[in-house]
Amino acid sequence: MEPWLIVGAGRLGLQLARVLYQHHVSFFGVVCHSLESRTNAAQVLPQRLLLESHRPLPPATRVILAVRDAQIAEVGMALAPRLPSGAIILHCSGAFGPSVLDSLAGAGFATGVFHPLLPFPHPIEPVVDFRGAVVTLAGHPTAVAAGHELAEATGMVPVHAPTLSWPLYHAAATLAAPLVHALLQAAQEELRRAGFPAEHISLALRKLAATVVEQATGGHGWNLLTGPLVRNDYGTIHAHENVLQPEVKAVYQALTAFVSARLRGEVFPQQNPETEDL
Repeated sequence: MEPWLIVGAGRLGLQLARVLYQHHVSFFGVVCHSLESRTNAAQVLPQRLLLESHRPLPPATRVILAVRDAQIAEVGMALAPRLPSGAIILHCSGAFGPSVLDSLAGAGFATGVFHPLLPFPHPIEPVVDFRGAVVTLAGHPTAVAAGHELAEATGMVPVHAPTLSWPLYHAAATLAAPLVHALLQAAQEELRRAGFPAEHISLALRKLAATVVEQATGGHGWNLLTGPLVRNDYGTIHAHENVLQPEVKAVYQALTAFVSARLRGEVFPQQNPETEDL
């Protein structure tokens, strides 16, 4: 495998760099854009793998852009004159498809997307386990092939998705990760308020949520859903609404309305082709 170069030592970039190093994947290093990112990188990588953006870069033909979404195109264009002709350049954003790098593609680079479906809360801790995670690939066939190879080398599952609606894909991932995280934080707060023993809250919710994930993603659709709505127990629902914190109550009511509509088989207006503007 040709050596990789990671540009950006932030939450995703440094976690990925550490995985490449630990898996002995051929790797030039990670380009650090700030003192903070370099300090973080020095905690998990040897000094020889810490590169500075203002210094000459190694002759990398495979590059990962692990920078903020708004910086992808700009950083890519700034790097282009410093990279070999025809180099592979992959970005890690799930919000944009390959088109954000169209200017580089037009200049002869093989561009694409390498988006791990994982949360990255911090560059160092907790350590993100990439094994078994799906990484979404799209773009030029050469870029996709390189991303596929990288995914397998690090224990990820490559999925080629050339026709994605990227905003919708990213919205779905947000529903499944940060918003679920927020709901579980709210559940912990409400258990504390209810008087549940604090030392057992994490254990209780971890098993409960893990079981729900297994059931919800097992291919049974809405059939395994449980709770008072399934039983038409509106008395219990109203009792819940009377004791929840106001901001949590608002979320509870919105989710209850959504689930209720789904259980009734309702089609929302924006999903009905007969009512869409043509």
